[in-house]
Amino acid sequence: MRVLGRFRGGVGHAKFLGAPKTMRRMMRCRWASTEVLTSEDIAHFREEGWLVKDPFFEPDHLRAIRASLEEIHAGGRLANVSTEGDGKTKGEVRNLQICPLSPESDLFRSLPFHPKVSEAMRLLLCDEDTQSVTNYLSQAFWKPPSKGLGTSYHQDNAYFQVSDGSKGAAVWIAVHDATVSNGTLHVARGMHKKGVLPHRRDLASDHHITCDDHIPQSAEVPLEVKAGGVAFFNLDVPHCTKRNATSNSRAAVAYHFVRSDFFRDRAFPLPEDADWRTPVVAGPESSGGVREYGVACDTFQRDADAVLAKV
Repeated sequence: MRVLGRFRGGVGHAKFLGAPKTMRRMMRCRWASTEVLTSEDIAHFREEGWLVKDPFFEPDHLRAIRASLEEIHAGGRLANVSTEGDGKTKGEVRNLQICPLSPESDLFRSLPFHPKVSEAMRLLLCDEDTQSVTNYLSQAFWKPPSKGLGTSYHQDNAYFQVSDGSKGAAVWIAVHDATVSNGTLHVARGMHKKGVLPHRRDLASDHHITCDDHIPQSAEVPLEVKAGGVAFFNLDVPHCTKRNATSNSRAAVAYHFVRSDFFRDRAFPLPEDADWRTPVVAGPESSGGVREYGVACDTFQRDADAVLAKV
């Protein structure tokens, strides 16, 4: 059995015109009726805790995401979070990050409402149509060429402290091809079933924590992802990236989600001026961003077109 996206098959003209305005806008997008995840994908995610879908975004959408992140990088908005091994002394730029990402542009604000993203989260996290999904955090990572430093093994739920890590997930978007050579995402097979592992401060970073001490090398699984592909993993999956040893930069964007009935107030630090909002992106509680932002945010196609018009 194939599990399809929310909008299925050929929508008749009369039915199209009778749909709510937000739904009509989504139906007009050429990707709104494409298959998102199969039943096999969902079963793999729920058993293994992770899933790679490659390709996932259309080429134009990838171009818009990449151009938007390059603009943020060129504007100096990404912070160097690497240290000289003491957890505080800054030196060479080796690990750039921004969090939260959504406030940086209309496109990054609308990305979690992208029909494929929101539908994938609904399929992976919800068991009933009455359940909703909340976007909990957004980030971007930029690893410079040759000297780019990886992010040590950690579990997102060591930061978030959600009561059940399987009711939350990240979507990790490869902005450039992510390979073993440039330090792609790695996961620790089977370790998500052990709950949240002990973490300590990662002294290669100014704020990260790590569970490196508890990850056997035999559990490591590198996930190579082409640009525009994605990796999904639940909040209890230990994951890391490695050193970028190539002559090109490697970047990724990540959004984190929780099923709304498992939402909790933020337990992790952010900069004092951070604009941290948690829009409901899927399910009956979603307003398309209106409730959280005051305007409709299910506008990814329009936002992508605006970005590409400037490139």
